[in-house]
Amino acid sequence: MMPNTILLVDDDDTTNLLNKFFAESIDSSIDVVTATNGKDALSFLEDNDIEAIGPCLIILDVLMPIMDGWEFLEEFKNRFDAKYKEQVTISILTGLDSEKISKKAKNHPLVHNTIQKPLSDGMFKQLITGRYAASLSQ
Repeated sequence: MMPNTILLVDDDDTTNLLNKFFAESIDSSIDVVTATNGKDALSFLEDNDIEAIGPCLIILDVLMPIMDGWEFLEEFKNRFDAKYKEQVTISILTGLDSEKISKKAKNHPLVHNTIQKPLSDGMFKQLITGRYAASLSQ
């Protein structure tokens, strides 16, 4: 099933702008929402029923002010039920080439994968098609 919504969570406005452009060029029917920290991302998710926005792909930066990616994951785990979580795929996006971050993300039950910044249009398409291949081929 194709994501209805992609939530880009990154404190870098340029990264959000480029990733929004990449997502919309892959499928203009996807609603792309941006948040500059984990707190704003949680507010968006709490204010929107998963039936309205899901399935949802969250591309989450690790290092952000106010609430970082790890804090977001902890809050997401505690605030949302299993049905909601089933409709969400979370990918960690990081500019740091850190084995520690990759290992922590790989071991986190809510994280689908880890991606290095910058995310190219080809990598973005691969991320979406890898997770939502069935609906793209229809």
